[in-house]
Amino acid sequence: MKKLTKIALSLSLICASVSVFSAEKVNKDSTYQQAYALYLLYHPEKNTKSIVQQYEQDYANLFKENKKANIDQFVQYEQSRLEPVLKQRREMSLKQAYVRYGILDKNRDQKLTLKEFQETGVKTFDEFDENKDGIVNAEDAKLNSANKGTHDGFRIKLPISMPMASNGNEFIQQYGKDKNYVTLGDYLTARDQQFFATDTSGDYVVTEQEYVNEFMQRFDKNIETGKTQMQELAAQQFKVIAKGKSTLEASDITKFAKQVNQSISK
Repeated sequence: MKKLTKIALSLSLICASVSVFSAEKVNKDSTYQQAYALYLLYHPEKNTKSIVQQYEQDYANLFKENKKANIDQFVQYEQSRLEPVLKQRREMSLKQAYVRYGILDKNRDQKLTLKEFQETGVKTFDEFDENKDGIVNAEDAKLNSANKGTHDGFRIKLPISMPMASNGNEFIQQYGKDKNYVTLGDYLTARDQQFFATDTSGDYVVTEQEYVNEFMQRFDKNIETGKTQMQELAAQQFKVIAKGKSTLEASDITKFAKQVNQSISK
């Protein structure tokens, strides 16, 4: 009961904060892009249905009992859709953490050394240092502006995506420390800190379990923060779909799906 009360309070605060914005003030291009990112999250495989048909099917249960849905109902519905996907993604991320450890631990002795860890760091830095001058800056970012995809398999970033750089600008933002560039030393220093934080036993090697535990702790923390942001995103999308109305109906979803489809076809 306490959990339900907490969720209801959270939703009411989110909806109240979003209500100060009119539908016109929401960045629609961004909303459509995020809507498409959600579509890909729920339908990662090639779909025989059109986006409009799939949207209508995805939201059919929202209008199963009531012909209209208010913002609270819409946000709760989105949350119910998200939970099983997050559970599945956690299982996938756990498996991938073991795979990544195996790649980093080159000699397969179950003892990841700082040297092995930093060898991968040098390769990663080199991928972002497009002109090979030893620093990653705006020039590299221009050459490396296209997203490489996200670490956890998202084709477009969402609040629940792991906060890892997928292009040059994001790399600078993450490791530049208020500078507009990143040196190899900057990046390896950050990885040094990550390595020793992961080495909880303090024996200067990272075991498979230490590596997996550290990653999954970050994953879970990011998901908890991301879920709140996803609720905010759902409330923003409601505003765009409803176009100033207090409720929306199935026909509004169809219209919105058509707009999403048009936005990605440009």
